[in-house]
Amino acid sequence: MELPPTLILNLALLIVPPVALVLVFRQWLARHIRWTVALTALCDVLLFWDELFYYESFGLFAVLILVQLAATGAAAFRFYYKQRKG
Repeated sequence: MELPPTLILNLALLIVPPVALVLVFRQWLARHIRWTVALTALCDVLLFWDELFYYESFGLFAVLILVQLAATGAAAFRFYYKQRKG
């Protein structure tokens, strides 16, 4: 089974922004790393605006966004609490 280029691009757009945000905040703004979850959600809405209201993909989009936000939140809060302890 071959993956279409659009699917690969969407996958990259779902992975790269949250990872970049968490790494940037971890490096320079560790006290405010909790904001990465909100910024990730904003990036997703801006990047996938046309798919957001397309009736066939809304359910899948919502599930992917929730999984992504949960993973970003877990990473952000892990770094936040590790930084507060140390």
